[in-house]
Amino acid sequence: MKIALEFTPAQSPEHQSRLRYAFQLFCAVYGHEPILDSTKPDSADLRITYSGDYGTLQRGKVLRLQNGYRPRPLARPVPRPRCFREDGTTTVLFYPPENSAQVDWLAEVFEWISCADEYSICARDSVGRIPFESSVFGRYGLDGRIPYAALAMWFLQRAIRKLVPSAEEKAQAPGIGLTHAIVCSHDVDFMPLGYFSVLGRLLKNSIIALQQSPSVALGIFARAVLFALGGANPLQGGAQLARSEQKSGITSSFNFIVRHNHRRDANYRIENPAVIELMRWLQSTGMEIALHGSYTSLDTCNGLSEEFEILQKHGFQPLGGRQHWLRFSLDRLITAVERAGVLFDTSVGWQDHIGFRAGACFPFPPYNFAEERPARFLEIPLAVMDQALSPIAGEAFTAVAKLLASSRMYGWGGISLLWHPTAFGGGQLPIEIGRTFYDLVNARSEWQDTWLSARKFLQIVRHRYIEVGLMDRDWGASDQC
Repeated sequence: MKIALEFTPAQSPEHQSRLRYAFQLFCAVYGHEPILDSTKPDSADLRITYSGDYGTLQRGKVLRLQNGYRPRPLARPVPRPRCFREDGTTTVLFYPPENSAQVDWLAEVFEWISCADEYSICARDSVGRIPFESSVFGRYGLDGRIPYAALAMWFLQRAIRKLVPSAEEKAQAPGIGLTHAIVCSHDVDFMPLGYFSVLGRLLKNSIIALQQSPSVALGIFARAVLFALGGANPLQGGAQLARSEQKSGITSSFNFIVRHNHRRDANYRIENPAVIELMRWLQSTGMEIALHGSYTSLDTCNGLSEEFEILQKHGFQPLGGRQHWLRFSLDRLITAVERAGVLFDTSVGWQDHIGFRAGACFPFPPYNFAEERPARFLEIPLAVMDQALSPIAGEAFTAVAKLLASSRMYGWGGISLLWHPTAFGGGQLPIEIGRTFYDLVNARSEWQDTWLSARKFLQIVRHRYIEVGLMDRDWGASDQC
């Protein structure tokens, strides 16, 4: 469907840029063709307008949104969300409509996807991350497992269907045979490079676990003792995981740390022949080699770019990655990823909660507030990290299954799941967490989920973001098969 967007003269260029971004993203997710040339509105099947000039509303089908959004300084938090319910479906709104006016759904999409509220938060944990409790979810008791941006898009599509009944009800997937995409990823924080490195890490893990669960700590300590006496290594590296995935017919992204400037970085060095050998072997099996930005990679202007260059010097062509410890602020992350010139990032998520930090169960270019434009890369939101899951058998699977069901309900996916290679075997996390991963893999056919690496996913979806004008025509072209 061709859809035009019409503004009013009172809306500033800044205002229009932000809503246009939300509109283009909506079109990318739902498969609409946006008419961005304001001189050609009559070529559209429908016009979304903010205009109050009812004389223009007689030309074709028009959906009028309330002009609710108001640009504000980034230091000011988002307005308090209010509950909204329509025809049995409930969400929250930052800009409730007046009287019976149509909600400014594009404004709602923008507030979530841009994560604008995060720029106003000063609180940081010991790592430098925004605590969940300080986020808009924590402050107002919102359920982070609800993809609020996708839900706003669903409401917008629903309003469109009332005017154009032939319009599709659900977001249309960008690839033939693709129903719902899961980007599978593994952050390689530790490699078993010898007896003492494994034993030391097991003992360290048992001490760390003691703060959360004495029973888990005892289990890890018991495995450390068994390993010390010649038993199996519960901290196997990525090779065993990759073999299992290859057998299951899925591909994944393995993120490696290439620099060690902080004690919280990896135990290995990229120059180690064993590390390079593993990376090359993973790549030969069809897995993707990506960057795990080091703990201090965003502390200098060119830190992240230099780390991508290190991987390139070793013969790899990384297209993106994720920040170690999820240590980032959005302004620094967006600038650094753009400077590196890569295609994707998968950092926007929580380390201690599962859910949709940007309200998105789909990929999106973050909004660059400094230049008032979409960023030049796609964010594949991190929806699940292994350490955020319940150690009780069955609970972790149920929680992730419900999250994926929500994603399927409102879109075609493009979210990232993270299991560290050390999450299997009970040497770092409860053994049930590793089993949950394989249970999800085994359920994917029933759910019609496609598990694949970020590289393969981008090859499928890139055209959608180009066609709506969010990305340049040559974006990602060099990586096409």
